[in-house]
Amino acid sequence: MKKFLIICCVLYSFNAKASGTLDSANWVNKFMLQVIENQKERERKAYEAGAYIKNELILDDGPDKVLGRNIKYIDVKKKQLVWLNESYSQLFFKPELGYKEFIEATKSYGKYPSWEFKSASQLSVNFSTNYIKIEALSDKNFVSPLAKNAFAHYNYDIISLTETDLVLAVIPKKKFSATFVGELTFNPKTYDLKHLNLKITGDKGINFIDTLQIVQSYNASIAHPLYTLLKYKGQVFKFAFSGTSHSIFTAKDSADFSIFDKFSKNEEVKDNFSAFNGNILKENRQIPLTLQERLSYEVQDSRNIRKDEIIIDSLANFGSRIKILPLLFSDKVWASKNKRRAIIFDPIVPSLFFNTVEGFGISYGVTFIEYAKNKSNWAITPRMRYGFSNKELNSDVSFSWFYKPKKRGTLNFSIGSTYLDLNPNGSIGSLQNTLNTLFFEQNFMKLYRKEYVSLGIGRELVGNLYLSVGTEMARNYSVTNTQDFVFRDIKERNFSSNNPISPALENELFPQYSSFFINSSLIYTLKQPYITKDNVKIYKLPLGPRFIINYKKGIPNFVNSESDYQYLEAEIQHEKLDMGLWGYGSYSVAGGGFFNAKSVFFPEWRHFSGNLALIFNPGLRSFHLLDFYTYSTNEYFLEGHIEHNFNQYFSNRVPLLRKLKLQELIGGAYLYQPNKGDYFEAYAGVRRLTFRADFAVSFSGKGVLNKGFKISYGF
Repeated sequence: MKKFLIICCVLYSFNAKASGTLDSANWVNKFMLQVIENQKERERKAYEAGAYIKNELILDDGPDKVLGRNIKYIDVKKKQLVWLNESYSQLFFKPELGYKEFIEATKSYGKYPSWEFKSASQLSVNFSTNYIKIEALSDKNFVSPLAKNAFAHYNYDIISLTETDLVLAVIPKKKFSATFVGELTFNPKTYDLKHLNLKITGDKGINFIDTLQIVQSYNASIAHPLYTLLKYKGQVFKFAFSGTSHSIFTAKDSADFSIFDKFSKNEEVKDNFSAFNGNILKENRQIPLTLQERLSYEVQDSRNIRKDEIIIDSLANFGSRIKILPLLFSDKVWASKNKRRAIIFDPIVPSLFFNTVEGFGISYGVTFIEYAKNKSNWAITPRMRYGFSNKELNSDVSFSWFYKPKKRGTLNFSIGSTYLDLNPNGSIGSLQNTLNTLFFEQNFMKLYRKEYVSLGIGRELVGNLYLSVGTEMARNYSVTNTQDFVFRDIKERNFSSNNPISPALENELFPQYSSFFINSSLIYTLKQPYITKDNVKIYKLPLGPRFIINYKKGIPNFVNSESDYQYLEAEIQHEKLDMGLWGYGSYSVAGGGFFNAKSVFFPEWRHFSGNLALIFNPGLRSFHLLDFYTYSTNEYFLEGHIEHNFNQYFSNRVPLLRKLKLQELIGGAYLYQPNKGDYFEAYAGVRRLTFRADFAVSFSGKGVLNKGFKISYGF
């Protein structure tokens, strides 16, 4: 009788709306308030489900030429399949522990894109939360129409009403806000969500994507979807594409939550099946393969069979011969047919350099890699460096062994001689320094020569606690300029000496000395989620801060070592702290210093990531305008950085800027060391994909020091 009265009231409300005798909007809002409350209650229920997912990416169209070179397609008019991925897994959920997923079978065709949905937990998009983030496509938050504050962002209108279904239109109050548009279907008797069909368009700020559609179906018992479809289309550099991601969940009545005991606290996904398990996937495939998909799998499988027949475990037959043109600008990989051995050749052009110490030169290396059966691997990289002005040949070799993948266990050994930047944090890249030196007569990089032997080992101890320990024995040489050649002579400029403390005098910065030190780092990360794939941990972005302690001791009188000091540093950092619709923030605070310091040479001082060039390093601990070397210290320091990315919160409100999808950034930095005092920076900028432009101002207690535009790029 009660349910009958509810239906009568609902039908009366709907009819009254049409006649104008009742404010239906008020009733809809009250209905939605009850829906939101019910969703929160249903979300508290644990559940288990078998999950089948299927992803496909289609190339719909593309240009005939890129950078003047012809592009060959199979036939884009037939919609070429670029990527296909299927998997079957067991998905578990507990409110206090979140999702845990065990992948039982997986298979892929083609090369997956930079965005990917390869686990069911990624596709369990939960609209009961306040914000929705499709992490594979964007780091931007969108307001859920079932959020607690949904009424500040949405209007709801009745589309249709029956005894079993109430369909509401979801209408954003602001057209370009971070919201969805579409439909929600409910059971009007129980307030349960049954179906949703929502869209995000490109003007909402998702890079590359023109339209993203999310379709979900639910049952009455749980707040998690039984079916999810993500459908998207977009364009990158005139390459038009479309993609779909299906996930079908089969909820189980009697869940076995003992599986949680097999997962660590922060482990989200176990994927230990690098090989395709055909029977499990075939038995649980919920969506039949198309003819194109079947043929693609067959072609790929036949190629793999031929590879296995040709070679078992040898580098005797590589997939292709080296071509000189691609090797000029990108590295070249030779891999054995079973992909357990590889040789990587450095690109040629980036290996060439010019500096005022060595003149024109080349630093070239080749890396040999082997993947062992137990999933550990090792790599050896011999490298040669020759300067044509100082006529000096240096070479070194480094060995790395990834001996305990599940614990991030690594062992590194290096021996040889080379030239290094006096600032170990890296003042400026080799290519950038070459261009600044030859074309702008600015030799920012300062070098010294080192003959060394080093050894380091590290591994995860417990949980998210990581320890590394290392030692190095070296002979260090101060060097001077030997070359003043430029392509473009600028009258008001002259090269500075290789001594950053006395740039006008070409004298040695420090005497030749031997050093021996030990160092260690202890890193602890709060809330560090990860995926285990083939017994290797793949870490996701931490949800909490990271704490770092570094210790270093120079030991005198051992193998003629003249270094004698102790150094201690502590840091706390947090990247991409989620702030909802206001984007995300990042910060880093560090402090430390030398003690019992009787002998500390300049290469051993504490250096900072400065910048004097137009192009800057956008890393969190980098400065925009700080001199590379003059703030280095052999005493103590305090350093802080903060940056906030508004993620189009403001630019999306301006019509002319909206299409550019510019992310707005503001930030600042602080440094104190006793000899130079306080240093401050403040900056504002915009970012689009990997390109970024900032305007920065630096100042001290005496006033403004410097200001100017800085840019960075990731290609």
